[in-house]
Amino acid sequence: GESFYNPYIPSVLEELTSKGLVKESDGARVIFIEGQTIPLIVVKRDGGYNYASTDLAALWYRLNVEKAEWIIYVTDVGQQQHFDMFFSAARMAGWLPDPGEKMFPKTSHVGFGLVLGSDGKRFRTRSSEVVRLGELLDEAKARSKAELIQRLNENGKIGEWTDESLRNF
Repeated sequence: GESFYNPYIPSVLEELTSKGLVKESDGARVIFIEGQTIPLIVVKRDGGYNYASTDLAALWYRLNVEKAEWIIYVTDVGQQQHFDMFFSAARMAGWLPDPGEKMFPKTSHVGFGLVLGSDGKRFRTRSSEVVRLGELLDEAKARSKAELIQRLNENGKIGEWTDESLRNF
């Protein structure tokens, strides 16, 4: 999990600080990103680390130890600003090329709509309730099939579908 990268956070932050990227702001340590109205917080006021510090350490590890060429992050679209800022900080550090320069290494964020739990609230991966991706996809398939059948019935077009085609949907 993410805790694997915790030992790398101090040295990664030291590297970013030595490059002049990390600044003190209102008791926290931050990286100011051009074009953003808020900074990327890498150390909270209480001295604790956060998603950004962990993500930076993980990226450093993946680029320098695993020698990854393309890292794709798949999260909900609500995290787009975080990833824009995080990728910008990595470019500022010289870890990633500027867009349009060389092709690799590179990072991409694939954002999807919110996933809701059975209670109708936003699903959070850090909660104690774990949902496996396969289960989530099976549920999505079952619901979309049920919706398809309902619409075909309403439109009188269910007869155009064979049992086999519905099973394979």
